[in-house]
Amino acid sequence: MLRQQTRMPRISGLITPSSRPHLTPTTARRPCRRPFTRNPPLQIISPHRSRPQLSFLSPSPIDRALPPISIHLRQHFARLVSTESRGHFKKRMSRVLRLSLSLGAILVFYEILKIGVYQEELEHKWPTPPEWTWKSRWCLRAAEAWQRPEEIGKLITDWPMVAGYMQELIPRLENMEGEGKGIVHQEGGILIEGVGKTGFDITAKSEPWRRGYFQALLGAAKAAENLEGWLTDRKIRVSAPAEYFVGPSNPRPKPVPRRQPIPHEENSEPASPSPEVFYMKILTTRGFDTRQKIDAALAYADWLDYKGLDSTADDMYTWAMDIAIAGLPVDAANMVDLKTGVIKNDGKFLPSENILRVSTALAVHHARQGNLPSALSIFTSILKARRTLPQPPTGAVLPTPSSLPKPTLDPFVSFFNTLKTVLIPVEYPAPQPSGNESLFRTAISPCEEAALMTYIGEIIFASSSEETGLAWTRDAVDMAESTFVELEDTTPRGRCVDCLNVGLDNWKAMVSQLVDKAQKDEEESLNKVKNGYSWFGPSKKRIEAQTMERKRWESEQFILDDRIRRIRPMIEMDSSLDGFVPGIGLWV
Repeated sequence: MLRQQTRMPRISGLITPSSRPHLTPTTARRPCRRPFTRNPPLQIISPHRSRPQLSFLSPSPIDRALPPISIHLRQHFARLVSTESRGHFKKRMSRVLRLSLSLGAILVFYEILKIGVYQEELEHKWPTPPEWTWKSRWCLRAAEAWQRPEEIGKLITDWPMVAGYMQELIPRLENMEGEGKGIVHQEGGILIEGVGKTGFDITAKSEPWRRGYFQALLGAAKAAENLEGWLTDRKIRVSAPAEYFVGPSNPRPKPVPRRQPIPHEENSEPASPSPEVFYMKILTTRGFDTRQKIDAALAYADWLDYKGLDSTADDMYTWAMDIAIAGLPVDAANMVDLKTGVIKNDGKFLPSENILRVSTALAVHHARQGNLPSALSIFTSILKARRTLPQPPTGAVLPTPSSLPKPTLDPFVSFFNTLKTVLIPVEYPAPQPSGNESLFRTAISPCEEAALMTYIGEIIFASSSEETGLAWTRDAVDMAESTFVELEDTTPRGRCVDCLNVGLDNWKAMVSQLVDKAQKDEEESLNKVKNGYSWFGPSKKRIEAQTMERKRWESEQFILDDRIRRIRPMIEMDSSLDGFVPGIGLWV
């Protein structure tokens, strides 16, 4: 007889109500439902009332149509992304976002700090008027820095950048409702053909404001000189010479650099107005001092010389002389010959700085035009006047330009120099003398004399005596070198560096010319002897003298080359190419 078997459930642990033992309420357990997101994933073994089946987990019959791919992918990814993984990804994304924002904020702050430190360094080098707005000061100091590329680690001057800053700055200063409040049009106005109504009355503004306005106008004039013949494509914002622009007037333009947009003539305009617009504005503005107007007049006359407008340049030099003598407290006829520009060294009246500057520029103008006698007489009179200048009175303080500490490779010294530059406020320098006063001898007076001696030696070498001109050049180089060594680091030595460079180049050119001439004379004499012209030809003593002459100049050339190799490193070490700093500019 078979034993009665108790029915067992198909699933282990499942007890039917008939076979469930009697349990107390505290020990009885209800069957719990297992969540589908719990790991590890469960397989479907059998249907159960406490575990409802989902459509995407149950096998679908073959004959049922598949859903669209978008719904299928959405259901597939919804199956893969669980509550736990979604929270994990949210946490990671928030952490990455916070880290990215923190790093970005640090980088932005670092860049702002670096730009601020750099602008402080530029402000110490080229101070701007404190009463200007920060944007106007930014434009002026950036334009001043771009005009001296060797001091900011650049190779060449970006004149379109300078013109852009100045074209942004000048209208701001001439805005009578803004920063130009207080300037007025002069009564009657001055109308110049091709220039327009120029010149304001700026006497109501402060001296720093007037000086900054003068710097802006003069910088714009220099940029206009270098951008003559350039165009600017307004569409692509590119400035280039006119031969690169494609248009009806230029059917075969020059090729532009690789990966650069091609400028078109129909979208172009002149990169800058004519230089005379800015020069005439300075000369006709009421409020500039004598020195500033002479700077503009001489720069304008030099540009006219470059353009070949000799008669107009003569008129401008005459205008400059009139400006110089207008500010003198005594009669100018006692100092200088107003027609020739020769200084009268009678010992009674000392010439002013403005008179000496205009006379020197006039002598250079005569030399360029080939009028060597007039140029030589003016140069010699100026040299005599400078050699007779008195020493400054006791206690007199001569103005010295401010300078930043020289760059160094020591990181600690560089850091403290930067910290000192940032923390020490910038003092706007005192105005320079107007130039109407008499001059005194300064530390760079020998360099000024050496420059004049270089001019005199070049003129004498080209006109009358080669050896005399060479002797003047030697003396000029010796004087400039000795002054360069004596000054050391106490005074700016840029003037002496220029004199040394020009003097050495002139000396080398003169000696090379004399060597070539001696070699040619010697070869001609030897050829005459070889061809049988000894009866009427040169004698043996003459040939020997020519050989000695050639050897003499060759020896001097050898000594000069050795001297150049010794001096050049000193000049290059004193140059301003030491400090390389990042670029500048936010508005162009």
